[in-house]
Amino acid sequence: MRSMVSWGEVAHWRASPKPHSFSYRIFTFEIDVDELPGLSVAPRIFAAEKLALFSIRGRDYLSGEGSLREKVERILREHGQQARPHRITLITMPRYFGYVFNPVSFFACFDEQGRVLGLVTQVNNTFGETHIYPLVCEPTEMPVEWRFPKEFFVSPFYDVSGEYSVRLEREGESLSLRVDLHRDSRLEFSATLRGEALPASAARVRATIWKYPITSLLTMPRIHAQALKIYFGAKATPQPRTCPISRYTIRSRQNIIHRARLALLWVLRLFRKGETPAAHGAEQ
Repeated sequence: MRSMVSWGEVAHWRASPKPHSFSYRIFTFEIDVDELPGLSVAPRIFAAEKLALFSIRGRDYLSGEGSLREKVERILREHGQQARPHRITLITMPRYFGYVFNPVSFFACFDEQGRVLGLVTQVNNTFGETHIYPLVCEPTEMPVEWRFPKEFFVSPFYDVSGEYSVRLEREGESLSLRVDLHRDSRLEFSATLRGEALPASAARVRATIWKYPITSLLTMPRIHAQALKIYFGAKATPQPRTCPISRYTIRSRQNIIHRARLALLWVLRLFRKGETPAAHGAEQ
């Protein structure tokens, strides 16, 4: 088995309105997409497209018809990468008891020599939307870095201005990824994902459950907790959500929770500005 389970840490840092940082111990799965059709690690523990404690569902990633490999290859071709990847690794958290929220997942693509061909990056925000950043390159040894404009509303405290840099430093037994946001030629935000991995055997998956029994369920509460710290502690002002305009932004069906978050964002923005809903409506 080439698929692996990584234990490590995710860390975030932002510069404004005043420095704020945090880190959490997490796990990630590094899944060889060619192993998905027959993937089943111990009954009901880890499987693809089946009911299991940990599960991977193709519908959670990218858009369009076909397998995950076919979807990734289609995106690469559309952006000039004609070489067919020898190996595609999905770096993500699987569903846990049928639930998952992945702020970001990566499809790392390699040729037969292990050189990087691309990094298809899927970003999810808390408003029910998904965006794909299709990153390609000439066959290159790691580390590889891409720079590209921000196009998608993620944090309520940043608009869509600025430029991302994504750096794939290591993959496999030692995982290392970094995402930076630059605005006005200065570093505004940085996130790192690092971990050490072992093959996704039944023993490794069971050990992950014992070590991280509720980590998958904490992603959304942690996002909300950090947002409140930034809002009240750093006195940050929420930014108006920008409607998606890119063809790589996928608008999912928003449920009542997504709408409640948008309403709360609007209220907090008015409160920070010292306005009232009536006054805000008059300004429109």
